[in-house]
Amino acid sequence: MANLQPPIPLRTWMILAAALSLGLAGAWMWQSAPRSSGIVRVLIIAPEPSGQADVDFGLETLLQDHFEVLAGATVAHAKAVPPPAELRKLPSDLALFRFQGRREGHRLALTTQWTTPAKLLAGRPWIRETQPPMDPGQALGAWVDHWPLDRRHRIRTDLHPRAPERFWDLLQAMAIRDDQTALAGLAATQALAEAEPRCATAWTTLGDHLYRSLWVDPAQAGVGLNSRTHRAFQRAVELVPGHPRATFLWSLMLTDTGNQDRALRALEQAAHLRPGIPDLYHGFAYAGRTAGLLEGAKGALARQQALLGAMAQPSSWFAETTYLYLGDWDTFGRELLRARAVRLDANVVFYQGYYALLKGDRQAALAFMKAGEAMADGPAPFQDLCRVYLAYLEGRREDGLAELRRIDDIRGKLRIPDGEWTFKEAEVYSLLGDADRAVDCATRAFVQGFSCARWYEASPFLDRMRTHPRWPTLRRNIQERQAVLEGSFPPSAFGP
Repeated sequence: MANLQPPIPLRTWMILAAALSLGLAGAWMWQSAPRSSGIVRVLIIAPEPSGQADVDFGLETLLQDHFEVLAGATVAHAKAVPPPAELRKLPSDLALFRFQGRREGHRLALTTQWTTPAKLLAGRPWIRETQPPMDPGQALGAWVDHWPLDRRHRIRTDLHPRAPERFWDLLQAMAIRDDQTALAGLAATQALAEAEPRCATAWTTLGDHLYRSLWVDPAQAGVGLNSRTHRAFQRAVELVPGHPRATFLWSLMLTDTGNQDRALRALEQAAHLRPGIPDLYHGFAYAGRTAGLLEGAKGALARQQALLGAMAQPSSWFAETTYLYLGDWDTFGRELLRARAVRLDANVVFYQGYYALLKGDRQAALAFMKAGEAMADGPAPFQDLCRVYLAYLEGRREDGLAELRRIDDIRGKLRIPDGEWTFKEAEVYSLLGDADRAVDCATRAFVQGFSCARWYEASPFLDRMRTHPRWPTLRRNIQERQAVLEGSFPPSAFGP
């Protein structure tokens, strides 16, 4: 006789059915698009504005961290669902993801939706999951348990605070986009990281805010800010080896302080663990181009482009001067036009004027420098540079030199030197006819880590400086440092 089992209660059947449904949803997502490349790609659609920056911007960044840390996913962002013509250009294995978060007391109510371009084009509905309000850690855990991605990395730490009230403090800190605001809130961000010592996201956020603070008034920044910034990023990477966002930001900070060797080694480790993270190759390109490792930097940009495909956007961090230093001015000009279509700030407008001047179009350069000098948006240092170039183009040599000396004095007090920017000072000193100060700035740029030998020798703006008696010694030092770095980081080192 068969061994009869007691009947399964209806509630148990319902739980099993729900779990099966979620499992099938995950399988459904990928059945029609096998991931032959081994790379998971996610396009995050920005939520409708809720009026709460922490829930919108902070939560979006935190969700991206989860995708990158746990799944090693290639993540891109869009403001809205792409139209059909754009959907057809997207990778077949792409997951489209959108979310809506809502705060209720200290609890998080999270609604998420998934689909693929093929399903959208076929008119299929999004797969939707709505979670009731719960402690933020539980909400994120339930979301990860149900997502249709492989969880490729196990971590023994936290990506969010354990205390629910500190979760919202973290999101507020992550939503900050302004350097002065980051500086004003440093004490609170530091306290948050110390209260949540196992939270890699809190340490990454602290490092981000400390890094931002390095760019503003040095009198307010405090003693030891460089070392505090290093320690914050190091702590995040100790908790989560190769943490993508922490590693990327740390590599920028290391490069800006002349430590390209250390930046490239951190990026190597992270890319080995998670080869699908586009920002890591952005970091490779920045460190590489400023060290003169141009072929490696170019290869890193190609890798980033291959990962993102039609989802690729121009950098929101800086103009991509790798192509400029390689002598590929046409590509550099096209990248500037792409960047201008995404954002219009003093950084982009300065480089458009710089590019026009390189090509000998002084009228266009004059128009761009006027526009950049008057802009309210974008990095203030580039507004200052526009003002100096404007004086040069208008024949006001003494005004330009006086403004440049003022800028130079302020920047000399900052705790993040940025040799590439100092090099721009050397160029305009040379254009204004002050070869002594030009070679002084060029030497300081080298000491600060900018050692792209090709551009030191090829920049037409440095013609006057290259007649200075100190130039041959500087040139030899640049070439020697670049040779050492080329031995340590061949082009093959700029990738997984």
